[in-house]
Amino acid sequence: MFKKLLNKYRSFPVTVRAAFWFTICNFVLKGISFVCMPIYTRFLPEEEYGTMSLITSYEVIFTIITTLELYNGAFNRGILKFKEDVKTFEQTIVFLSNFLSLIWFVIVMLLNKPFTDFTGISLGMFAIMTVYFLTRSAYECWLNKKRFEYNYKAAVTITLLMAFISNLAPIITIKIFGATAFVKIVSTLVIQILFSLPFWFRNFDFKNLISKKSNIKKYLSFALKYQLPLIFHSISYYILGQSDKIMIEKLTNKTNVAFYSVTYSFASVIIIFQNSLNQVIKPWRFQKLDKDKFADVRSMSNMIIVVVGAVISIFMMLVPEVFKLVFKPNYYEALEIVPAVTASVYFMFLYTLFVDIQSFYGKTTYIAYASTICAALNIVLNYFGIKMFGYFACAYTTLICYILMSLLHFIFMRITCKKENVTEKPVNAAFIWGFSMILLVFFIFVDLIYDYVIIRYSILLAICAAIFIFRKKLMAAWKQIKSK
Repeated sequence: MFKKLLNKYRSFPVTVRAAFWFTICNFVLKGISFVCMPIYTRFLPEEEYGTMSLITSYEVIFTIITTLELYNGAFNRGILKFKEDVKTFEQTIVFLSNFLSLIWFVIVMLLNKPFTDFTGISLGMFAIMTVYFLTRSAYECWLNKKRFEYNYKAAVTITLLMAFISNLAPIITIKIFGATAFVKIVSTLVIQILFSLPFWFRNFDFKNLISKKSNIKKYLSFALKYQLPLIFHSISYYILGQSDKIMIEKLTNKTNVAFYSVTYSFASVIIIFQNSLNQVIKPWRFQKLDKDKFADVRSMSNMIIVVVGAVISIFMMLVPEVFKLVFKPNYYEALEIVPAVTASVYFMFLYTLFVDIQSFYGKTTYIAYASTICAALNIVLNYFGIKMFGYFACAYTTLICYILMSLLHFIFMRITCKKENVTEKPVNAAFIWGFSMILLVFFIFVDLIYDYVIIRYSILLAICAAIFIFRKKLMAAWKQIKSK
């Protein structure tokens, strides 16, 4: 039996095996964080947990500003464009990212008082963050290259080992040095720096850089032209995800930040699932677009949004009981915003389908337009929403903005395809938007009946029954896509 399963597994294409292991890896990552999360909510006072969430939000924004996230957008596109010289291109991305990080470190040192007063982050902690930014770029380039090559064994092993130690170490240090946000965050950063250092040092092959110096200017030009418009998208994306916490703290208190944060941490189980899918599908999609195989892209997109929609629906049905099992009673009030937060996760995934197509054709300016508009709207809606309805309003304003973002990116994707003379449609618009609207109505319905356990579990059983009934069609669709 085992041998039969093993042979079946080995018969799968490498893309399927990579998708499987990256998905498993990301679920294990989230599982580790999920297990540690209630430990932190018990060890850390609510205000300290809120402070930890705030500093983590700032760290995410600083990462975008100081590195431009060159290791994601520009690197992912560049290793396909410059596949004959990936090593030099990777070195160029790492050194450019490091140069930018050091510039921002100097700026923060010069403006240390206003920086510390606004963020509450000490210069010592920011110095540790800067070392993390320097080393992380090298690790992320290595990891993305492994994903692109479907070389999942090394990537999964290193990622899981880092996650396990970086989550375990803070629990030990909190017990030894005290239950503070500072201890938790610094412990995590130090572990991640130590893991990333070997990948950073491997880029110091100056002999290769000197021999390929004629290409470096071309790589720098490509990276900056490609990534600079995306910086607005990245900042806007994280404003949608992180500014809520900052505004809740400024307009209410850190305890409310803690309540709001655990809800998003809970929903991040689904974010991890969809991100792991997208990390594998993205290089596959780029390769299909490069060969003009639009039918394959459409088929995969249709199937993936149905899978993601079903998983999110099942997750939403199960959350209340699991939430109460994991968290202390004083966090229970945050359950009211779970449906809105979960619905946001779906539209967060949906817009990436359209963004990937824009990215492939290099139209990153359009991506920045949509993201900036939605981020600005989110800040305005959050301000008035928090003032009128409290921190609960942030969940609903964020959902509105993600729906708008999906629509805008869809429009800009169509404009991009028209400009690039793409005659065949890369997505099935009628199916995608029809399914999305049905799912949105379902989310609203679930929000209304969330307290009725019997109705909720009846719906859950109906979803599971539908999956079982249509399992053959789903498997047939998957095999059709797998064979292409």
